[in-house]
Amino acid sequence: MQQSHLNRVSDAKDIAIGIVAPDGRDGMIQHASQFAEGRIPFIFDPGQGLPMYDGKDLARFVEQATWVAVNDYEWQLIQHKTGWTESDVVQSVEALIITRGAEGSTIHTKGGPIDIPCAKAQAIVDPTGCGDAYRAGLIHGLLHGLDWETTGRIASLMGAIKIESLGPQNHKFTPAEFQQRLAAAFPRS
Repeated sequence: MQQSHLNRVSDAKDIAIGIVAPDGRDGMIQHASQFAEGRIPFIFDPGQGLPMYDGKDLARFVEQATWVAVNDYEWQLIQHKTGWTESDVVQSVEALIITRGAEGSTIHTKGGPIDIPCAKAQAIVDPTGCGDAYRAGLIHGLLHGLDWETTGRIASLMGAIKIESLGPQNHKFTPAEFQQRLAAAFPRS
């Protein structure tokens, strides 16, 4: 991780979307700047890297990012370091996504907050990697131009499917299985 700054965003080709997630401090700063300079939309997801940054650093990340994704604890740290509210962040980005584990998540947009219920897991086995699975659902929705409610529900179900498996990335499903679970978890009224 401490060598991540040696990688350059421009070394990859045909990037549609990026994510700046926990990594080495210099790498996170440089990659955010490189995404912004390249006009590549990206999610700022500071995660466990959050303690490395002060309010000024966080302001720069948010200024560059397209979306911000954090859990409720990380959001509290950001608020403490910056004094920001959800609406302050949403003035700079398209959405602020705050996850709350079993309490679901809220996607704050310029149009207002969208509450996403937590998809029910069939078993609680291992939470390791649930945040990453949720982020994968966000990226899927963003790449496919889905609305925020659908994107949030996909992300929620990804987290539920992950928590049912031991290990951070050992969960498996087919597209048909996912669609079936999505319809069962979030029936249309």
